[in-house]
Amino acid sequence: MKILLESSNLQEIQEVVGYGFIYGVNTNPSLISAEVLKGDNTKDLINKIIKLVNGEVHIQVTAFDYENIVKQASIIHSLGMNIIVKIPVTPEGMRAMKTLSEKSIKFNAISIYNPIQAMMASQNNAEYVTIQMDEYINRNPIGVMQSIRTMIKGENSKTKILAASIKNPLEMIYAGLDVDAVTFPYSIIKEIMGNPDTIQSAINYNENWNEIPEESRTFFNH
Repeated sequence: MKILLESSNLQEIQEVVGYGFIYGVNTNPSLISAEVLKGDNTKDLINKIIKLVNGEVHIQVTAFDYENIVKQASIIHSLGMNIIVKIPVTPEGMRAMKTLSEKSIKFNAISIYNPIQAMMASQNNAEYVTIQMDEYINRNPIGVMQSIRTMIKGENSKTKILAASIKNPLEMIYAGLDVDAVTFPYSIIKEIMGNPDTIQSAINYNENWNEIPEESRTFFNH
């Protein structure tokens, strides 16, 4: 299962990339807007994110009509081979996906709330389909994911399934059973890595080590 950080914050991205396990970064217009309001313009921010990430960077179009979706997607695609264009599964978005597929531009079909939307995007050769783990809108996200996997994999499609809008580590575990990738924010990464039982276990080991007389603790001495 691939793990993507859902963020546009340069400090968060730099820190988490340093941990090594992140496959890529997943941005969206809301996250980018929050950072741009602090200083950078959109072009500079996006280019800085790409430079920080040695992996996929998912960047979303903001247009709603076919022509401008294709135009924006082409601009995003030109930023690098590791760039994935995010496109909502609207009617105009689906039209654009067909064109982008013909141009060999990789895209992530997003804002999916039912299996049929995912199947349509998969048949348009989506690199990813993103299911929203939002129970306020999607009443049964786990069931939807299971149906998507059955339908897509039954067609021997190469489209990967990505779970988004994950709110806690437990949701990530459930999602991981049925998807190829998950995307979640910095706060969840810190929650997982800051597990109090893990920290206490490390403290206990260290206390046991420190019970050895100091003159006998020679292994790490130079």
